[in-house]
Amino acid sequence: MEQITFREETLAGLTETSTYQGKLTVVHDVLKKRCSGIDRISLALYDHQTQSLKTFIASPVAESPLQNYQVTLAAESALMEIATKGTSRVVHDLRIYADHDSIHSRAILGHGFASSYTHPIYHNKKLAGFIFFDSLHNRYFRDRVLEQVEIFVHLLSAMIVNDLAVTRALIAAMRTSVSMVQKHDFETGTHLERMAHYARLIARSLVKQELKSLDDEQIEQIALFSPLHDVGKIGIPSRILQKTTRLNREERELMNTHTMLGRQIVDDLISNFGFEQIPYIDYLRHIAEQHHEAMDGSGYPHGLQGQEIALEARITAVSDIFDALTTQRPYNAPWSNERAFALLQLLSIDKLDKSCVNALVENPYEVAQIQQLFTDLH
Repeated sequence: MEQITFREETLAGLTETSTYQGKLTVVHDVLKKRCSGIDRISLALYDHQTQSLKTFIASPVAESPLQNYQVTLAAESALMEIATKGTSRVVHDLRIYADHDSIHSRAILGHGFASSYTHPIYHNKKLAGFIFFDSLHNRYFRDRVLEQVEIFVHLLSAMIVNDLAVTRALIAAMRTSVSMVQKHDFETGTHLERMAHYARLIARSLVKQELKSLDDEQIEQIALFSPLHDVGKIGIPSRILQKTTRLNREERELMNTHTMLGRQIVDDLISNFGFEQIPYIDYLRHIAEQHHEAMDGSGYPHGLQGQEIALEARITAVSDIFDALTTQRPYNAPWSNERAFALLQLLSIDKLDKSCVNALVENPYEVAQIQQLFTDLH
């Protein structure tokens, strides 16, 4: 009876929040009633494109020594072994990693944690990430504790896989629409990938400079949604999308309607398929609708100014313009990064968010890495 009540309490709390952070906090709060020595739970997701592991969320947030952290899985040999074997791992004394090359293990140890339990998550038989349980006590994860932890591991894994499936269903539907646009536009599939990575780079840089307060979950949602900014172009005639000369006034007015069309498409998908539960889904709405707004109010569709424009839309605008300038188009040769950076800084005087522009311009090495990883084939 106590076990049932315990599970019901957890599930009831999960229905009251839509974010991963909120759900993880609920699970942690309930678990600590049984296992008070579990001082931290965290989730890291695996990106198959870059073969990288990214810290995502942790509970409590204040006890997260690895915010905005990303590393290739190959660089974390212990985690690679867990992923390969598909089995959980208990480390009774984290001091064995004191001289280890693993940044992850050294960061956890340096924060005072003494023992840990790690469980791999799979989605459609592919690695999706890891769940970590950490304690400030040596040898904490013994049989009695593991019995409780494993209940919550399966609950968390099911929750994460389910949420990932819902989010990916939306993204797949949106990307299908965007790919249809690309058949009539000059964008490429790699444009979408670069957009996501530029957006993530900008958001992380803003956080590191303490200019904005975003957690890892918010950053990842911005990166996930930013490539979908032009979904509204599916409603624009191909004769306009494919035109290589300057649009006339009538054509420009029609082209400019793609932002409101995009917002309507997003709203319809969310409403018709029950995607409202996706964390920070409003980011997608704002990105589709506001990515052509300007800081001085001269943009469209609403003429918003400065902070009235959602941060995620300001980040997307910088990412989109930079990629458009630096990639091959039928009507324009690609600019060098330096030339594009200079124009972005000029536009940041009144059109683009200056902090977002600086966040990109001040990371030329990372920008070049993204371009090398996602190169257009001509």
